[in-house]
Amino acid sequence: MSEKIKRCEACSDPFRWNDEIIIVDDTLYHKDCVSLYPSGYIAMLDGEFLGETENEDGNGAYDILNDGEYLEATE
Repeated sequence: MSEKIKRCEACSDPFRWNDEIIIVDDTLYHKDCVSLYPSGYIAMLDGEFLGETENEDGNGAYDILNDGEYLEATE
Protein backbone atom coordinates (compact mmCIF):
# COMPACT_ATOMS: atom_id res chain seq x y z
CA MET A 1 0.00 0.00 0.00
CA SER A 2 1.31 3.43 -0.88
CA GLU A 3 2.61 5.65 1.92
CA LYS A 4 0.64 8.50 0.30
CA ILE A 5 -2.64 6.82 1.26
CA LYS A 6 -4.52 9.08 3.67
CA ARG A 7 -6.05 7.56 6.80
CA CYS A 8 -8.86 8.54 9.15
CA GLU A 9 -7.54 10.26 12.26
CA ALA A 10 -10.06 8.35 14.41
CA CYS A 11 -9.90 4.75 13.18
CA SER A 12 -6.65 4.79 11.14
CA ASP A 13 -8.36 2.99 8.26
CA PRO A 14 -7.35 4.19 4.80
CA PHE A 15 -9.85 6.22 2.82
CA ARG A 16 -11.45 4.56 -0.17
CA TRP A 17 -12.55 6.51 -3.21
CA ASN A 18 -16.23 6.53 -2.23
CA ASP A 19 -15.89 7.15 1.54
CA GLU A 20 -17.68 10.17 2.99
CA ILE A 21 -15.08 12.42 4.65
CA ILE A 22 -15.49 15.12 7.27
CA ILE A 23 -12.76 17.78 7.48
CA VAL A 24 -12.11 19.43 10.85
CA ASP A 25 -9.24 21.93 11.04
CA ASP A 26 -7.53 20.24 8.05
CA THR A 27 -7.80 16.81 9.71
CA LEU A 28 -9.71 14.07 7.89
CA TYR A 29 -12.24 11.67 9.43
CA HIS A 30 -14.71 9.13 8.08
CA LYS A 31 -18.20 10.57 8.45
CA ASP A 32 -19.26 7.49 10.44
CA CYS A 33 -16.39 7.93 12.93
CA VAL A 34 -17.55 11.29 14.25
CA SER A 35 -20.78 12.70 15.63
CA LEU A 36 -22.02 15.90 14.03
CA TYR A 37 -24.11 18.47 15.85
CA PRO A 38 -25.90 21.34 14.12
CA SER A 39 -24.55 24.67 15.35
CA GLY A 40 -22.64 25.60 12.31
CA TYR A 41 -21.55 22.04 12.64
CA ILE A 42 -19.13 20.71 15.19
CA ALA A 43 -17.52 17.30 15.05
CA MET A 44 -17.15 15.09 18.11
CA LEU A 45 -15.13 11.90 18.54
CA ASP A 46 -16.04 9.76 21.55
CA GLY A 47 -17.63 12.81 23.21
CA GLU A 48 -14.53 14.96 22.65
CA PHE A 49 -14.88 18.21 20.68
CA LEU A 50 -12.74 18.12 17.51
CA GLY A 51 -13.70 21.46 15.99
CA GLU A 52 -16.06 23.03 13.51
CA THR A 53 -16.72 21.79 9.99
CA GLU A 54 -18.66 23.13 7.04
CA ASN A 55 -19.16 19.81 5.27
CA GLU A 56 -21.84 18.30 7.48
CA ASP A 57 -22.91 15.87 4.78
CA GLY A 58 -19.35 14.71 4.17
CA ASN A 59 -17.60 14.78 0.82
CA GLY A 60 -16.44 11.88 -1.30
CA ALA A 61 -12.80 11.00 -0.75
CA TYR A 62 -12.28 11.41 -4.52
CA ASP A 63 -13.42 15.06 -4.21
CA ILE A 64 -11.01 15.92 -1.39
CA LEU A 65 -7.93 13.74 -1.82
CA ASN A 66 -5.54 13.49 -4.73
CA ASP A 67 -5.04 10.34 -6.80
CA GLY A 68 -2.87 7.95 -4.84
CA GLU A 69 -4.09 9.23 -1.45
CA TYR A 70 -7.05 6.82 -1.29
CA LEU A 71 -7.63 3.17 -2.15
CA GLU A 72 -9.34 2.31 -5.39
CA ALA A 73 -12.51 0.21 -5.28
CA THR A 74 -10.61 -3.03 -5.99
CA GLU A 75 -7.90 -2.59 -3.31
